[in-house]
Amino acid sequence: MLRNSSYDPTVKTIEPSCTDFISRVDQLKLMDRSKPATYAILKILSHDLTELGDRTTSLLLPKTAVARLAQLLLEWCEESGVNNSRIVQINKNFTQEEIGQLICSSRETVTRLLAMLSRRQIVQITADRIVIQDRPALQDLALR
Repeated sequence: MLRNSSYDPTVKTIEPSCTDFISRVDQLKLMDRSKPATYAILKILSHDLTELGDRTTSLLLPKTAVARLAQLLLEWCEESGVNNSRIVQINKNFTQEEIGQLICSSRETVTRLLAMLSRRQIVQITADRIVIQDRPALQDLALR
């Protein structure tokens, strides 16, 4: 409603439920009468919820573990603010266990995949950062 765009999520309830509908116009009028901060907070929450939905969808789609890892690394590239460079340094302090949780895989799988990406010179792993050395190759892997 806040983004003035359609959305795909659906809801299933465990118990019988009732819903109600408030038109976008009426909701915006109501928000206009409230404090401007409320609108700003709701806009941020709407954005975060959309990102969460997109992230969940990407994890639930039948992708390989390497594709999920590549997608996560590409997302971190975008967060670092470097979108067009072939080589990107990512300063993330996640353990391989935490990365595994983010991509719904085991720590062992993450270790194996990072080693494979390193051997192929797609990434370089150091103690405190990941350097993306071949972003186009990583983008190809994300599509698998």
